[in-house]
Amino acid sequence: MIELTLIPLGVLIATVYSMVGLAGGTIFVPLLVLAFGLSTQNAVGVSLFAIMFMAISATVAYAAQKRINYKVGLLLDTLDVPGAFLGAYITTLIAPRWLAGLFGGLVLVIAILMIWRKNSKKADSDKVLGLSRRVVSYCLLGSLVSGVVAAMFGIGGGVIDETVMILLLGMSIHMSAGTAMFGMAITTVAAVIPHWYLGNVLFDYAIPLTIGCVLGGQLGPYLSKRTRASTLRKILGAILILVSIRMLMVPYFG
Repeated sequence: MIELTLIPLGVLIATVYSMVGLAGGTIFVPLLVLAFGLSTQNAVGVSLFAIMFMAISATVAYAAQKRINYKVGLLLDTLDVPGAFLGAYITTLIAPRWLAGLFGGLVLVIAILMIWRKNSKKADSDKVLGLSRRVVSYCLLGSLVSGVVAAMFGIGGGVIDETVMILLLGMSIHMSAGTAMFGMAITTVAAVIPHWYLGNVLFDYAIPLTIGCVLGGQLGPYLSKRTRASTLRKILGAILILVSIRMLMVPYFG
């Protein structure tokens, strides 16, 4: 029955993460390993299964709010697979643990920029964001880098996607969060399939966590719509700081 505690935990984590367009795997995986005793492989499988439904649930909610830029979302998924292959190759050349430390420093800088960024003076300008050469170039580069990051460090590419949309494309965090969840709904389906085939999805844990994530995936967009952009960026920045600390610790603790 202890697995049922994953329902409220899923609601809480999915609510906070879906508000800002992130997956939550950085919390779910260590939680399942340390608190519930799952192996890393099973924890990843269960986490991805729950995140898949969280992303679908949040995408439906954000779509109803008209807060998804579908073209940008698809572009940010275009080169994920080639990026993953490149990231896997880089790990054969350079020790990933030291690269993780460098990446942690970069994420820390991104977190600070997110927190201190001022609101755009052009309200809702992201709703009419066209596919200019600059936009396409940034999205394709971000997609490639997010694939590299996912393969090298085992964290989702949402960090990179949000950075591209908010800091480079000038999208509001309300729109970037919905767009990120849309892209995540597509990519996690493909990521779950091999874990399902290998038997890493333990349904005793996956089902209660998924129930919580689906509920959180609805509650997050609801709260996001009613939260100021500056507050959301601070929440995103705080989460990124946690991610950066995790990455900075890798060279010393593995």
